[in-house]
Amino acid sequence: MKHRNSKGVLMTVCAVSLTLLLFSVLLFGLKWNLLLCMLLAIVFYIAMTLLLEPERRIGRVKLSALNNGELLHEKLGEAGEDYERIRRAGMEIRDDGLSKKVIRLQDTAYSILCYLTENPNKISSARRYIDYYQETAANVLENYVMFQKAGLDTKEAEQVKKNTLEAVDTLNAAFCMQFEKLMQNELMDMEADLNLLKQTLYSEGYEEIVGAGKQECDS
Repeated sequence: MKHRNSKGVLMTVCAVSLTLLLFSVLLFGLKWNLLLCMLLAIVFYIAMTLLLEPERRIGRVKLSALNNGELLHEKLGEAGEDYERIRRAGMEIRDDGLSKKVIRLQDTAYSILCYLTENPNKISSARRYIDYYQETAANVLENYVMFQKAGLDTKEAEQVKKNTLEAVDTLNAAFCMQFEKLMQNELMDMEADLNLLKQTLYSEGYEEIVGAGKQECDS
């Protein structure tokens, strides 16, 4: 976000500098009319901002090529922010058992984020995951970190830890289920490719290769 903002500021400075240079040349160098110089400078500035501003993308896909591209970009940004909340909270958790579960949760969240970045057309299908599951995970972990920092050694604090462990287990299952749903088409394509490969091997008389592959999988 900071990189994008600094780049935007740099582009604005370039556009303003070039506009002022053009205005000075027209007014003081060529002695053109002041109002005409101002009008041309305004038109030039608008043209430069449009030219210098790079078209935004999600992964390798331009927003203009997507239906509701701005909304998809916004949703992916929310997913990235919640992932960062999960990551930061995970770094502060001191309990080893919980920490391992959170690392698994974080890894799945990162995989989903990367998948959505490369497949922006799937972001709409992931709105439930982004708006509920991932945000809930971030809230649960941040609440646990808050209790951890309080240093309470009470039955209530122990119950919070137990509830958090159960919640993270449930969230891990939910994250995996959501990821599997998102990749359903890819999984079906892989299965179809495998079946086609087997059929091709059978038709060319390589039954022993298919049988050997099945034995290796079963062993």
